[in-house]
Amino acid sequence: MADRVRKKRYRRNIDYKYIIYFVVLIALVQLLILKIYYQEEPSRLPEKLFSSKKDFPISELTLDITYGEPESGSLENAGTEEEAAAESDENSSNELGSLNLSDIQKTITLRTLELLNEDIEYGYSVFPDTGYPTDNVWISTDVISVTLRDCGYDIMELIYKDMIEHKEDYPMDIKGRKTAIKYIDFRDVFFQEKFFNRNALILPTEYDIEDENKNLIWQPGDIVYFQFDENDPYKDLGGFISPHKNEDGIPKVIMISGEFNKVSDVDVLLEYKIVGHFRYPQPEVD
Repeated sequence: MADRVRKKRYRRNIDYKYIIYFVVLIALVQLLILKIYYQEEPSRLPEKLFSSKKDFPISELTLDITYGEPESGSLENAGTEEEAAAESDENSSNELGSLNLSDIQKTITLRTLELLNEDIEYGYSVFPDTGYPTDNVWISTDVISVTLRDCGYDIMELIYKDMIEHKEDYPMDIKGRKTAIKYIDFRDVFFQEKFFNRNALILPTEYDIEDENKNLIWQPGDIVYFQFDENDPYKDLGGFISPHKNEDGIPKVIMISGEFNKVSDVDVLLEYKIVGHFRYPQPEVD
């Protein structure tokens, strides 16, 4: 009886060993098949996954924007760029001297040309302490306000004062509040346009290439605003008329937007719809 039990246990152990050997063999075969036929293929994102169908920003008040670090060039390249910028400024000064511009128009235009060489990116941040941007992230109205500030016109103070004294011309319902905020509202494209409509020389908003007076009407340093959605004034963009022209003699515009992502000298005067054209400060009348 004891011998019979031992034989059964022995056969059972042999059966378990065969089962284990069989499972291990199957696993080895599967591993071999995977190694022979499996090829790693890297996943690729579509090239146009993040591209926009529109050539202009959805809103000047876009907050969720990520910025990359600017590439740093060598000292040799930096020196070359500085020399080129200095030469460009000298050429610009000579070029402006041939135009019939007031001293303040020349100063404003030279400042806008300097912005073309500065490391400025498109984006929106709030600066409660200064109002004006303290970093290199700007919206289009910053090009206007910072340029005028640097030329002696503190637009933050001027717009706030005008808003307080002429509340009827600055409807606050568009902001959902009743009082102006100094460090925010002067950068607001809607309120900037209101201010210049009240305090600047208002000029035509249609460029006529056949007009013999076009060079007097469209001068470097003039402020222009473009409309992209008549139902949303916050899609408007602003900039300055440039001293540079395209091959047809039409002035370019110095501005920043999500499309260009930096302060650029662009040929858009006939491409975008102009809703504001101003000369500020108002020219003195002899």
